[in-house]
Amino acid sequence: MDALDPRIAIPIVYFIYKKYEPSSPRSAFFLLLALPGVLVVALRVCERFNSYATAVPTVYLAYWSLLSTFVVAYRISPFHPLARYPGPLLCKISKGWLAYVAGKGGKAHLYVQDLHMRYGEVVRIGPNELSITHQDFTRVVLGAKGLPRGPYYDSRQHEAGMSLDGMRDQALHAIRRRPWARGMNTAAMKYYEELIRNTLSDLIVGLKQRTNRPIDISEWTNYFGFDFMGQMAFTRDYGMLKNGYDKEGLLDLIEHAMQDSAWISHIPWSIPFLRYVPGASKYWDQMKAVGERAVADRVALGSNHRDLFHYLMDEDGHEAVRPTKALVAVDGQLAIIAGGDTTATTLSHIVYFLLRYPIYLDRLRKEIDETFPDGADSTLDFTKQTNMPFLNACINEALRLYPPVLAGLQRRVEPGTGGKMIGPYFVPEETQVSLFAYSIHRDPQHFSPLTNTFWPDRWLSQEKYTLPSGDVISADEVVTNRDVFIPFSQGPMVCAGKNVALTEMRSVMCALLQHFDLKIADQSFLDSWEDKIEETFTTKRGTLPVILSLRA
Repeated sequence: MDALDPRIAIPIVYFIYKKYEPSSPRSAFFLLLALPGVLVVALRVCERFNSYATAVPTVYLAYWSLLSTFVVAYRISPFHPLARYPGPLLCKISKGWLAYVAGKGGKAHLYVQDLHMRYGEVVRIGPNELSITHQDFTRVVLGAKGLPRGPYYDSRQHEAGMSLDGMRDQALHAIRRRPWARGMNTAAMKYYEELIRNTLSDLIVGLKQRTNRPIDISEWTNYFGFDFMGQMAFTRDYGMLKNGYDKEGLLDLIEHAMQDSAWISHIPWSIPFLRYVPGASKYWDQMKAVGERAVADRVALGSNHRDLFHYLMDEDGHEAVRPTKALVAVDGQLAIIAGGDTTATTLSHIVYFLLRYPIYLDRLRKEIDETFPDGADSTLDFTKQTNMPFLNACINEALRLYPPVLAGLQRRVEPGTGGKMIGPYFVPEETQVSLFAYSIHRDPQHFSPLTNTFWPDRWLSQEKYTLPSGDVISADEVVTNRDVFIPFSQGPMVCAGKNVALTEMRSVMCALLQHFDLKIADQSFLDSWEDKIEETFTTKRGTLPVILSLRA
C-alpha cells in the first residue's frame, strides 16, 4: 500500500511528466484520471474516508492541486535551467499563456516585441522556451549546422505524413526537399514565369474593368497570389481574377484554418485531444479535401505540365521511391497556402506603405518608367526587375517591417548536445529557441535609424542618406544588418519558393504602377491598416480600398 500513498504517487507522476512529457490521451487518462481513482479506492479501504462521496472529490482535488503546485514551483524556482532569463510569470508557468495571446486577438508578435523592449534580447516566453534577437542566431540556430525544428511545427502533421515545413529531422528534411529544389530551379522557373505573365494579364484586365471606383486592393492581391499558386502547384485555375471573387470560398477557409493553427502550435500537446472534440478539426478537414481534390484533378489532367506537382510526384524518376499522392496533396496544399498568402500579404503591405508615403510611390514609379520606357507591356522583363534598386528596396523594407510569418521560427536544442551558445547566452538542452522576425527586424541594433518606419533607402548603397525629415547623415550612421533579415528564414530550411515569390512581387508592382494611378478611397482604412494586422501563423489583414485610374 506504500506505493499508493499520495505522498509517493504524486511525486512519481510529476517526475514522469517532467522527464518524459507524455502527451497521448491514453497516458493522460491513466496518470490524471485512473491513478487518482485507484488512490480513492486504496484510501477508502484504509478507512481514511467515511464514504466514496467524500473521498472522490477530496482525493482528485488534492491530487491535481499538488501536481500543479509541483510543476509551477519548479518552473518559477531558481533551480530551473532557464531561471536566469527574464520573462513574465505567466510565460514561465505555461506556454498556454502565449497560446491564449495568439488566439485571443492575433497579436502575439506585438506581445513578444513588447517583452523584448522590456527585458532585452533574450526573453523567456515559455517554461522551456526563449525568444532571442541576438545576431548570432543566424549562424547557431539557422545555419548549416543549426538546430532542428521544435514542437511548434507538430501541428503540420497530417494523416498522410508531415508537410515539408513541419519536418523536424534535418536529414529527412534534406531528402524531402530535393523534389522541391528541382521544382524551383532555373529550368522550372521559365515555366513559372510564363504563368506569372498570364496571371498578371488577368489581374490587369480585372482591375481595368473596375477603374474609378473603390476596390479592395488587398483582396485583389489575394486573387493574384492564389490564382498563380493554383496554376503553379496543380495547373488548377481558381478563377478568382476572372470572376472578381473567390467562388470556392478558399480564402475564407484558409483564414479560419490558420487562426486555429496560430494558437494550437504553441501547445502542440493538445492536438491528440482535439481529435476527440467534435468540429475542432473542421477547417483542416476541409483543407485536406481541397488538397485531395486538386491532386485528383491534376492526375486526370495528365502529365503534360511541368508544374510543381510534376516535381513533387517525381514524374522524371529521380528518386528511388516515389511519394504517395496523399503526401503530395499535403505539400501541394502547403505551396498554395504559404505561397499564395505570403505573396499577397507583402504586396498589400507595399501598396499600403506607398500610399502612406507618396514620395516613395513617385520615386518607384519614376524608376519603373525609366527602366521600361516602351510602356506597360515591356515591364515583364524579369531580369531587369531583379536589378531595379529602389523596387527591391521597397520590397525588402515591407518584408522587414511586416514579414509574412510574424510568429517565431522555433528550433530546439536536442538532448545529448550539451546545450548551445548563442552570442553570450547559454541555451540548455531540451530548450526551444524562437526567432520572431517581427522583433528581430525592429531591433535598433540591427536596423537604424527609423527602426519602426518605412524607409527604403536603408537598403541602398550610398555615401550619404537623406532622412524623410530632410536631414543628411553619413553611411556610418546607418545600420542595415542583412545577416538577420529573415522574412524567408535562412539556411537549409529557407523557404523553397523564395525566388518565385520575389519574382511575383516585382512583376505585380511594376505592372500596377505603370498601368494605374492609385489613391486611397477612404483615409480611415489607411490609418487603421497596421492596427488590424493579426498573426495567424500567416497574416490576417484588413481592407485597403483604393481608386485606380488609367495612366495616360
